[in-house]
Amino acid sequence: MSRLSRNLVTIYRTERLIARRRLAVVQQQTILMVLAGIAALAGLVALNVAIFFALDALMSSAGAAAVLAAGNLVLAALLVLFARRTSVEDEIAPAVEVRDMAIADVEDEMEEMATEAREVVQAVKSIGANPLGSLPALLVPLLTALLKNRAEK
Repeated sequence: MSRLSRNLVTIYRTERLIARRRLAVVQQQTILMVLAGIAALAGLVALNVAIFFALDALMSSAGAAAVLAAGNLVLAALLVLFARRTSVEDEIAPAVEVRDMAIADVEDEMEEMATEAREVVQAVKSIGANPLGSLPALLVPLLTALLKNRAEK
């Protein structure tokens, strides 16, 4: 059972690590987005005023405002694309791999335990038909399980 408990602890720890890393990335993205938004807003206001005055000399005030609005929308789209590019998957890939290996090992161990239990049940069922002849069939799976458990410790 030590292998089973070790794998369950590994699964628990890797799931916790994965959740922490995902949360940390989301927090970092949020903080950076807010800071970028504040800085961009201040710079954008100053830039908009400067560009508006420059364009106002070349075209009408409405045309200058329209060009500025289009430029602001393009800038906003670029910022959104940049923010969505950050991914946590590359960072947590090793932890996911360890978790998946531990889950596979737990599944294998549970299958072995189920097979051993079926053998014991079958041996117990055969005791009624042949009490002395079924004794080895009952002892072999039990001894195998005990020796395997001792070897793991």
